[in-house]
Amino acid sequence: AASNNGVDSIRQIRDEVIYTPIDCKYKVYIIDEVHMLSDSAFNALLKTLEEPPEHAVFILATTEYYKVPATILSRCQQFLFSKIDPEAAKKRLLEVAEKENINLTENAAALIARLSDGAMRDAWSLLDQCVSAEGGTVDEDAVRRCGGVADGGYLFSVSEAAIARKPADALKLLDELIGKGKDISRFIEELTLHYRNIMLTKAVGVSFVKGTDEEHKRYS
Repeated sequence: AASNNGVDSIRQIRDEVIYTPIDCKYKVYIIDEVHMLSDSAFNALLKTLEEPPEHAVFILATTEYYKVPATILSRCQQFLFSKIDPEAAKKRLLEVAEKENINLTENAAALIARLSDGAMRDAWSLLDQCVSAEGGTVDEDAVRRCGGVADGGYLFSVSEAAIARKPADALKLLDELIGKGKDISRFIEELTLHYRNIMLTKAVGVSFVKGTDEEHKRYS
């Protein structure tokens, strides 16, 4: 629907759906990124969803279901897919890396899993970038270079500067990261997670923090 979001595209489907399938029991229409449809396209689709032919199945896929009109949502059975657990993503990355003869370290796999934020496709994409750019061994440093992510030491240094009430030191660190071409938006996300990890460690212990053994020691 991202590139076919007009009412004419939906009218074409509506005109075709009335014909029964020749070989199979059902006709299945998968509309990806359905939230991109225009209002008129949604209105054209509504009538078909209200009274669909028995042989027709519509699968509406979206990452932003809240943008789909309530009139459409109320006529659908909803399946909400949760994010993939970082530990499961890490395990899968290591399995595939072994099969593909990629020397992927465990810490690198954990970092890729965390950066992909529960999306396995993004994890594969970042791993591919690392393999193409680095070749040989894909370690944590390689992932940080390819992902534009600052070294974890910067996170501790910035938080230590905050504790010491030395904003100039923190700004110098940020300036250094910008000079190295790091993604500052991603650094802010990492810094937010860093403070969350500090709070978790203080409140309930380091076992709730997802990270390497070395990071666990520093948080403790």
